[in-house]
Amino acid sequence: MRRREKIIAFIGIEFGLVILCTLPLFLLHAEPASLLMILTSVVFMFLPALTTLIVRRLAHEKGGLFLRLNLRKAWKEYLLAAFLPGVLEGIGVALYFFIFPSHFDLSLTYAAQLLVNNGLAADLPQLTIPVVVGIGLILILLSPLVFVNHIVAFGEELGWRGFLLPLLVEELGVQKAILLNGVLWGIVHAPLVCFELNYTGNYPGKPWSGILMMVLFATSIGVFLSWLTLKSGSIFPACIAHGAINAIREAPLLICLDIYNVLLGPKPSGLIGMIGFLVLGAVLLGKFAQYPKMQKDG
Repeated sequence: MRRREKIIAFIGIEFGLVILCTLPLFLLHAEPASLLMILTSVVFMFLPALTTLIVRRLAHEKGGLFLRLNLRKAWKEYLLAAFLPGVLEGIGVALYFFIFPSHFDLSLTYAAQLLVNNGLAADLPQLTIPVVVGIGLILILLSPLVFVNHIVAFGEELGWRGFLLPLLVEELGVQKAILLNGVLWGIVHAPLVCFELNYTGNYPGKPWSGILMMVLFATSIGVFLSWLTLKSGSIFPACIAHGAINAIREAPLLICLDIYNVLLGPKPSGLIGMIGFLVLGAVLLGKFAQYPKMQKDG
């Protein structure tokens, strides 16, 4: 199977599996945050790995996929993967509340409501800004330790960065490959966005504006994840970074009133919330010119 055929096969099979996976949500009119929705989203994240196995079997291909750890030569990438996502999310959160200070809530109204909804006591303390900053730093330090997130992220990283990305690089060059990889990764999330993955409530232009924002979000963080993979020769830093992003992406809502604009923030999937990833992505795109050809390592 030729390179372009493998690219087309991956995209076609991945989108086909996503349709099959998410079709029950539409047929059964699933509720957001329902058990069916949660299970579907978990299965969804392993579909790229399944797609990769199918295409590689059809192509009689073995090896590759950036599956070596490369800890010794890539320790800097591992360190950045572990902690930079939390820092970038923190920048987005701080900017959002700077622009919308009336949304900032130190009384933990959102957290109290979650407790009430689950039949628990809701007597929470009033926070101070130093305490919020301290908790934020602790979350950044702990985010790479939520290993279950890295395991789930492995399914997506194996397919999108480990298998498809090198093929696109060889076909299009690094910069175009990175952007197309991110756009496709974002589009494939469209069915889940329809059931309020990342974008909840009645936001303007629902669900199309949410899908568009998801494409932008996936593309921006995809640049960082692709850089980690290409620079380290391993998908595992990207798995760690991906898992760290998911570990704390909902945390900003705990200090935010429910009047927030989901398309803007404070989560990193909003335009203001992802500003750190957008800036970093723009910088890294320039650096990708240094890597015209990449070889699979392992």
